[in-house]
Amino acid sequence: MSLALFQRATARELWHLVLPGQRIDKATRDAIGDLEDAGRVRQELRLPDGRKLWCLTAAGRREAAALLPAGTKLSALRPERDGRAAAFSEHALDVAATAGLLARAGFGHLEAFTTEVEHAIPHRRSLFADLVLRDPGADVPVLLVEVDRENEGVGTLVEKLATYRAWCELPAKGTAKAAFETSMRRPGARTHALRLWPTVYPPTGREGLPPVALVFEASRKRTRPGTKPLTPEQKKEKTKADHLRLLRRIQAVETASETSWYAPPYRGDNITARDHHRALPIVATTLPLLRRFGAGAPWHRFGRDGWHTLAAGLDNPDGDELLHAERAAADQVHQEREQERQKAERERHRPACTRCKAPFSDERWEMRERAAWDDDGLCERCRQAAADQQAREEAERERAATEASAEAKRRGSWWRRS
Repeated sequence: MSLALFQRATARELWHLVLPGQRIDKATRDAIGDLEDAGRVRQELRLPDGRKLWCLTAAGRREAAALLPAGTKLSALRPERDGRAAAFSEHALDVAATAGLLARAGFGHLEAFTTEVEHAIPHRRSLFADLVLRDPGADVPVLLVEVDRENEGVGTLVEKLATYRAWCELPAKGTAKAAFETSMRRPGARTHALRLWPTVYPPTGREGLPPVALVFEASRKRTRPGTKPLTPEQKKEKTKADHLRLLRRIQAVETASETSWYAPPYRGDNITARDHHRALPIVATTLPLLRRFGAGAPWHRFGRDGWHTLAAGLDNPDGDELLHAERAAADQVHQEREQERQKAERERHRPACTRCKAPFSDERWEMRERAAWDDDGLCERCRQAAADQQAREEAERERAATEASAEAKRRGSWWRRS
């Protein structure tokens, strides 16, 4: 079945798709040998490194069509050619390798991949994705993959990315033009409501359009007959040079394609979050990195610094999640400012003591409001001082009265004796 999807491949590329649990590809090679004996596959040629390149026979393709789900897109049948002169596409081999490496990393499985998927755009040349991953419910449910072997210019890749974005912005069939244009102006996820892509691909589980993955591989020059093989040191230097060249290519494509992947910021004061619903998520890596690191292979997300795993690279922590956090923080600041304003306004109306002019405490102010018309207008300290003064005056009056009473008694007693 795998050769019905990928047309031709070696056991190394098919290994992770058909027997992902095996540590080596021997079981895959044995299974292909059995299929060759049954007339279902044939060897197209032997590659320079000794590997056999396999493809389906007509009988094998018919049998695969009966086993695969209805509607599955099958690869074209390879015509038979004689000897080593048979041509093969290294690009097709790298596409199969990419699918196998993604499956080994936990993204997709054999029946989740489709090759050469057409994305038709009215009045423009159709775009065919090298590889499409559809795995609803998975961490990465959809991924459009372009495999590049440095056989195209940077401008061609940039044009492809712009075409992907243009296709994702097409309206769904039967959508009224006015309603579609209105939906395109809506913020957040509502901008996708009437687009075509949600009717073709499963939900991405993240903000934005279906993600595009660019997988780069260094071009391989044909070795001339009689050329000496490279020494281990020369191979190491070549691998390093290829890696640096591919990194420069990734950077060049990122810079030139900014209009396709740029996420505009949301509106609002102190809001730094970006609206990834209006952006095309693009991640890039190389085949050597996929082979070396597997599930932990580093991917570069266009518009961000550094390298990430595939799932982390597709996440948008500066999107809706950050927007909600920043809006909550802004609301908190607004509430605090409003509370400060109300407090200042209340302080402006706070009454003061009519004697010392000191402002009332909250308790004294509340007491005055309860007292209504018969409040003396004094603060606690002045009120206490007035009470103390009144008590002293009352005590003085009582003492004076007592002394006067005693004096009157004394005088009355003297008069009676005389």
